[in-house]
Formats: sequence, structure tokens, C-alpha cells
Amino acid sequence: MISQPLVSVIVPCYNVEKYVEACVDSVIKQDYQQWECILINDGSSDNTLEIIRSLEARDRRFQVFTQENAGLSATRNRGIENSLGAFLFFLDSDDILSTDAISTLVSSVDDNDIVTGITVTSKINGEIISKISQLYPPKEGDITFGNNHFEVLIKAMESALTPVAQNRLYNKEFIDKNNLRFKNGILHEDELWFFETMLFAKNVKFIKRETYFYRTDNENSITRKLSDRNLESYISVLEEVYEKYIKKQNLDIAKWYNVYLKKIFLDFAIREREKLSDEVIRKLEKSLVHTYSDLPSQSYLSHKNEVYYRAMNKLTLKSFDQIKKHYIRNPVNSLRKQIKLFQITYLLK
Repeated sequence: MISQPLVSVIVPCYNVEKYVEACVDSVIKQDYQQWECILINDGSSDNTLEIIRSLEARDRRFQVFTQENAGLSATRNRGIENSLGAFLFFLDSDDILSTDAISTLVSSVDDNDIVTGITVTSKINGEIISKISQLYPPKEGDITFGNNHFEVLIKAMESALTPVAQNRLYNKEFIDKNNLRFKNGILHEDELWFFETMLFAKNVKFIKRETYFYRTDNENSITRKLSDRNLESYISVLEEVYEKYIKKQNLDIAKWYNVYLKKIFLDFAIREREKLSDEVIRKLEKSLVHTYSDLPSQSYLSHKNEVYYRAMNKLTLKSFDQIKKHYIRNPVNSLRKQIKLFQITYLLK
């Protein structure tokens, strides 16, 4: 490994005049100096462009690009195309880094394709960071997955890993070799990106260090403005995984993971049903059937999870009302829920 590789920090910017200066300031304060920061204004209607251009004038390591609004995926992809670093790091423009974030991640690289630190949900007020919780790191703490048998995806299905793009150091050669890019035109693009990067990556490392602070008090966040488009984007992810990796390649791990995605998306639809139209629920029902596949006899999962996923897979063929009635969010050991899984598997008509 190069002792001081260049790291390309990619920061998409859309109407973040209140937050972007703090974000960029956290890049400037890094104790690791070999970075470039690519700031892309994605058609902001506030003063975002003026702010990031003023920041560009402060340090030659900043590059500013501007474009008509194209969405987060297209903006990140533009950052990838213009990057010169040996490694990529995605930073959202309302979040901030610990001062040792990049040095911590770079020093942890051996022959890893991806290195991930711990993301902390936080309320950020100037230099005061009020930590709330950590976003689902592996329970083992520091751990490296050889990932020859899809261990990271299995770990996500077994015990949940947060499927985000940010706060991961990506080997640029790995990204380019596998032609990995974000899917344009959708929200929740990270769900697909996580699946594809962890499908192809080898030697994925997770480190038990807090390196990234995710802001929860941005009123413009998509998580605060839910609509049909959120569920339509989830449907697009299902369809993409099905078409590329199940229908065309017949990958067993994709069949299992597609059920995991359906579980996540159904949980969203059930929880936010009052905000969603009947039309988009019908689209979901249709997609659940279209993307159905029989699960292979070989299981990557523990017995408890295998029983659960097979039951959930069968449940996805039912109407949304039936799904809502019988849905179980997580596999558990209680007798009552074991009976429910048995009913779904063998008795539900």
C-alpha cells in the first residue's frame, strides 16, 4: 500500500447553505493531508454555490463543479468520474467528520477493497456534537471479512448492517474494475449500492472507531419528507436486483438478499401507510410478485433466519393487507411467533 495515498472526498451539495461550511471545515481539519475534496453543486436554489466557491479559494485541494439538479446518484457519479485519488470517500454535505477520520481509515487499509468506521447519529450545533446512537456496526467490533462467500451480505441479513455509502473508504481500482456506479433517478440509492459493493468486494474491514457524525436535525432530509417516491424508489431497487442478479445471473445470494430487501421495504410501507397512495401500494404488490423467486435449498443463514426468510418470501405473494396482518419484522425465538411463521409457511391461503 502507498504510505500516503490520495483520498478523494466526494461531497454532493444541494440547498445546504446552513450546513456545508461546517461539513467542509471538518475536511480541512483532518490530521491526514493527502486529500482532494470534490464539491458538486446540484442545482441549489440557495447560496450553496457561493459558499463552496469561497471555500475553494481557501485551499487548492478543493474542486467545485456545478450542474442543473440531477439528484444524489448522478452527483456522486460525477464525483467518481472526476476523482484522482487511490481511494474514494463519500461525505454528505450536512454531516461532519472526526478530525482523524481519514487517517484512521487509511491506516487500517491492508489489501481491503472497503474499510468502514462507525457512524454516529448526532445533533450538531457549531462545534458541539450531541451523540444519539451508532448506526449498526458489526457486534464483533474490529473485524475483517474475507468475503469470498458473501459474508458481509450474510451478516446484514443475520443481524443488520446499515446500508449506506458514506463513511466507507473505497479502493478506487475496485470501484472502476467492477464498473460500480449509483443508479440514477431514485431515492434510497444506497440500498442498491451497498448490495453491489458488498457483492463484489473482497477483504472488507470494519473498525471500531467513531469517524463520522450523521446530522439528524436537517429538516430538508429525505427521511423527513416521505412520499410515494420513496416507495417507488424501493421498488426500483427490487427490480434492479431481480433483473441483474437473479433473472440474468441466477445468483443464490441475490435470491436470499432480495427477500431481505423486501422485508425492509415492507416494514417502511406498513409503518408509513397513511402517507402512501393506494396506487403505489398496488405497484408494490405487483413488484413483489414479479420479483419473486423460489429460495434455493442451500441456505447461507442460521436455521432461525432461514425459517423466517422462507416464510417472508411466501408472504410476499399475498395482498398488502394480508402481508400487513401476518408480517413479522424480525425472526425471534418466542413460541407465538414461531407459530405465526408456521401458519404463513403451511396454512396461509
